[in-house]
Amino acid sequence: MEFEQRTKEVIVQFAEQGLNAALFYENPDPRTYVSLVPTSAITGEGMGNLLALLVQNCQTMLAKRLMYSEELQATVLEVKAIPGLGTTIDAILVNGRLREGDTMILAGTDGPIVTQIRSLLMPQPMKELRV
Repeated sequence: MEFEQRTKEVIVQFAEQGLNAALFYENPDPRTYVSLVPTSAITGEGMGNLLALLVQNCQTMLAKRLMYSEELQATVLEVKAIPGLGTTIDAILVNGRLREGDTMILAGTDGPIVTQIRSLLMPQPMKELRV
């Protein structure tokens, strides 16, 4: 009973701001209604529903923006020296492809760094990289 009352109050507050809102499982049209996902800050209940809705919206509404592109896009996490390998770069590849022999240009503190990829090392599955 209390949940329904609080939900109605929140929906009215959204309406006062000019937005349609509905509980995510009762939402007639996610493109015109804001989906409300009840969560508990104490128990964490509802977080699974929130994540599921986020993934669902990404797969449906953002599908074209999430498509693979040949344009290289990567994020450098760390540059470190590994004995026997020399200087290595840990990076997350978002789009595109990297191959041995490719030339990379990275932003450094003293200007651009131009280097050639000698080898691509892949981490073992489920192994922590930062130790």
